[in-house]
Amino acid sequence: MDYLELREIAKKGQKKAYFLYAQDEQLIFQVRDEIRKHVIKEEDSLSHIRLDGNRCTYEDIQNAISTYSMFSEDILVEVSNCHFMDGSPSSPMRELIEGYLADPREDLYFVGYYKYENELSKKNFYLDNLKKKISSLSIIEGIDSLKPKGMVGLIESLFAEKGIEISKTIPPFISEVFKGNSLQLEKEIDKLIAYTDGREIRKEDVLTMIEVSDERHVMNLLDLIFTERGLGRNIRDILNLVNDLIYRGEKAEMVIGLIGSRLRLLFKIRILIEKNAAKQEIMKQLRTGSAWYADRMIKIAGAVSFSEYQKLFKALLDHEFILKTTSVETMSLLEMMILSIVNARDAK
Repeated sequence: MDYLELREIAKKGQKKAYFLYAQDEQLIFQVRDEIRKHVIKEEDSLSHIRLDGNRCTYEDIQNAISTYSMFSEDILVEVSNCHFMDGSPSSPMRELIEGYLADPREDLYFVGYYKYENELSKKNFYLDNLKKKISSLSIIEGIDSLKPKGMVGLIESLFAEKGIEISKTIPPFISEVFKGNSLQLEKEIDKLIAYTDGREIRKEDVLTMIEVSDERHVMNLLDLIFTERGLGRNIRDILNLVNDLIYRGEKAEMVIGLIGSRLRLLFKIRILIEKNAAKQEIMKQLRTGSAWYADRMIKIAGAVSFSEYQKLFKALLDHEFILKTTSVETMSLLEMMILSIVNARDAK
């Protein structure tokens, strides 16, 4: 089903139970978020039950879909990583979800989903057959990759969510020059907003920030490694993006160098934070006039502890030494360094 059509169904609450699957996980999240906004009034609502299909049990799901709200609002049950529905041998949890989709409650919203890895695993004959057996209150849909119309709609919604007014010509133009998935798109729009810093966004700004695909993908990699919550945890996405960069012709040495540059910059900002430096001083260090971008980098720099910085610099130096003194295969070395960086998180 087309992304925009499915998002509209979710926005209007036309179904009570949803089961979704897609290669681009961000499209699932966009639809899921519309369901959340329709059902849940407060982010920390007790009527919002979230489960991970990789960790929860049959009883966890059964208890969730059997729960009744103590308040006037409806209940929302989310189950992520539902790979037990991807056509593999039958399981009690799969049979439970199948039964629920056939007869969902009218006072409870349910959304289950999973991400498939590639086009080879896109087809799911089990779910195709299950569609014929479910209630009219349920929907099972694979979300197609964005077509031009859907891409333009997503771009418009991303700007609207951030309160940014743009010319009607900008979303179609971004759709033309941008090549990537919706996760990368959201990050690119954040950078475009930071770059223009409140002024009108023009086509030349889009070309400056988005057209050069190699630079765009490298920046996305850095954003996945160094996040506002600390060192990135989604190692699969990080390594996939590394592989994509190498496939596009980037040199592993260049990627290692850029990771080192970002690390040194974040450490300088962390020192300034410890000294209670003014934001203007940090903006000068970043060479930016954007307070929004400075705030974001302050959060990222502050999310990494000094002990983590120590481990990160050691990992960087160790791998740079290996790179310069041995004939090791550079792609393997880069992947090893990425793993060392992600594993540098403090034990908590």
